[in-house]
Amino acid sequence: MASLRKFGKVWYYRYTDADGIRREVRGCPDKRATEDMARHAESQAAKVRAGMVDPRELAMREAGKRPVDEHVKAWGDSLEAKGTTPKHVALSVARVRRLIAVVKGAAFGEVNPPKATKRAALEGYEAAIVDRLASARLADLTADRVQSALRSLVGEGLSLASVNHYAVAVKGFASWCFKSGRLASNPLAGVAGYNAREDRRHDRRTLGADELRRLIQTAHEGPTWRTMSGPARSLLYRLAVATGLRYSELRSIRPESFDWTAEPATVAVEAAYAKNGRAAVLTLPGDLADDLRPFAEAVAAGTPVFPLSDDRGATMLRADLEAAGIPYRDASGLVFDFHALRCQTATLLDAAGVSPRVAQRIMRHSTPGLTDRYTRPRVADVEAAALSMPSLRPEPDRPHASTMRATGTGGIAGIKSILRRSQENEPEPREVPSGEAAPSLPGRSREGERGTAVQPINGHPPPLFPRAGLVSTRDDSHADVIASSDAETTMDRKSVVDSGFTASTRSDSQGNGSGQRRNRTADTRIFNPLLYQLSYLPARGGEKNRIGFRWRGCQHRTPS
Repeated sequence: MASLRKFGKVWYYRYTDADGIRREVRGCPDKRATEDMARHAESQAAKVRAGMVDPRELAMREAGKRPVDEHVKAWGDSLEAKGTTPKHVALSVARVRRLIAVVKGAAFGEVNPPKATKRAALEGYEAAIVDRLASARLADLTADRVQSALRSLVGEGLSLASVNHYAVAVKGFASWCFKSGRLASNPLAGVAGYNAREDRRHDRRTLGADELRRLIQTAHEGPTWRTMSGPARSLLYRLAVATGLRYSELRSIRPESFDWTAEPATVAVEAAYAKNGRAAVLTLPGDLADDLRPFAEAVAAGTPVFPLSDDRGATMLRADLEAAGIPYRDASGLVFDFHALRCQTATLLDAAGVSPRVAQRIMRHSTPGLTDRYTRPRVADVEAAALSMPSLRPEPDRPHASTMRATGTGGIAGIKSILRRSQENEPEPREVPSGEAAPSLPGRSREGERGTAVQPINGHPPPLFPRAGLVSTRDDSHADVIASSDAETTMDRKSVVDSGFTASTRSDSQGNGSGQRRNRTADTRIFNPLLYQLSYLPARGGEKNRIGFRWRGCQHRTPS
């Protein structure tokens, strides 16, 4: 049985929940309404104990009644419990609270203070956020409303990359609400981000070696900037470029972070300060270790080696850039801020020929593609690489290809022309009396059967061709002549009829009108078995002097 008590003007009721625990809940100033609330709570507890209601549904109902700001704070506590850095937790929680305030109707300028806002004025922005979130519930986080709120941020002048950060934060919060049983499903699973490449406002660049040395030299000789002396800034920049450490990681370095006994010397970063949450040990170049050791040993143990302020690395570097005569933003709109020193590390490693896998290990990236994004070669380096390509200009004393084609001395057409002219100038074969030596053409040696001048076979024919009674059509005595499948043969030989075969006397290399052109030998006595499948057939009808053969599926027969 529920019991009531009044504290001030508000009634409270006590009841026993489904787990048998006695709880006290705030009611309202109306006693009867508080009694109804108590009876409903006892009824729901009884249904849960009886198995009539799923306790998870009750938990979701209770979560839906609570202000969304309570869930956001609980989400931040869970992130911190998982080891997320306090800075990242505060940034993510602030983004979610601002976006929910925009969902509830606030303008982004009302809840987002500029960077130059003083601390006294920040209270007004916080009060505006609290006022909007007081009536916000989890049911207000629908995909349509959140997507519209993100679009309004673009209209307020926020960059697409910054809008994507807000989208990632609020989607992470909705996913946590679903996994923790506060929501039945993730309502923001369909919320889409934007293509940040369409609106790049803070693209970084790298410096050349001369500019980088000038920057470090200027910082070394420069005056003290807040708590950082000139030599300290010089060593800081050199350490950032040599190791790729981020600004927050450099702030965490203590004298005991260095191992001067190692060969070579190293510097360690604790997992709590690393972005990926993993401890890292990085190697120091010899000259940097020699200059950094006396400076670090002069610092008291347990104190930061570099007394850096929060988020002021870009401002400090900008002052040194101005003193060195190096623009912060160049003519193309690219900037050189403190994080660009990390891009400088990846670019110098790439220029030194370090393999992508080793560079990824030094940069402590999860994928090689992320390391590639940090590699920013300068335009001058890209132009120098393009100019280092070998020249492919043709020699001036050699004829142009168009001239060779026009005169018939280039390519297959040129070879055809040469063979055609040599055929026209070649004398007709004639019968030579027995015992008389056959005349020879220039560069050729001829001897044959029955007094007919033929070209001798130089070597054995290829194994693909039938060997019996066949000869090669290539003149191996002329190394500069290429056998063309499209050229007429110029070899003097016995006629096919005299050899006991009957076939068409056309050049098979020309093909027929219906078939597809193929590369064939110019000699009709030589057939590639892979193309023609020539086979000898036995004579029919007991005829002894008849030989048949099959060519392309057709049977031909010679007369006796």
